[in-house]
Amino acid sequence: MKMKMVDCARLDSKSIGQRIRNQRDFLKLSKDDLAQKIGITPAFLTDIESGTKGFSLKSLDRFCTALKMSADVILYGPKEYMGTKYSALLELLERCPVEKEKYAEKILTIYLLSHDPIDEEID
Repeated sequence: MKMKMVDCARLDSKSIGQRIRNQRDFLKLSKDDLAQKIGITPAFLTDIESGTKGFSLKSLDRFCTALKMSADVILYGPKEYMGTKYSALLELLERCPVEKEKYAEKILTIYLLSHDPIDEEID
């Protein structure tokens, strides 16, 4: 059985660590809390976040669960969307915990409907 090799040239440890740190901060998790969820020491998490050390696939899976992020986003960053106009908004929505997705959708819908220019044009 021939195994497919991963293009490690696209993986940037510092960027991966920064994305982990940004999401940890976004979720208001301390280093100790996240390290405990992943099953690593806080010192090792510091090394991961600074990009000086890597981690196993098992840890990647645990990061995905704890940080509510896909492996793809952790490793390669947010997807490129058609244009950049909505990329910041879409990145926030990707980070949204599953149990809060419906609330985020309702809030955005209510906001957009309350600012609908079509309603203002009707006499």
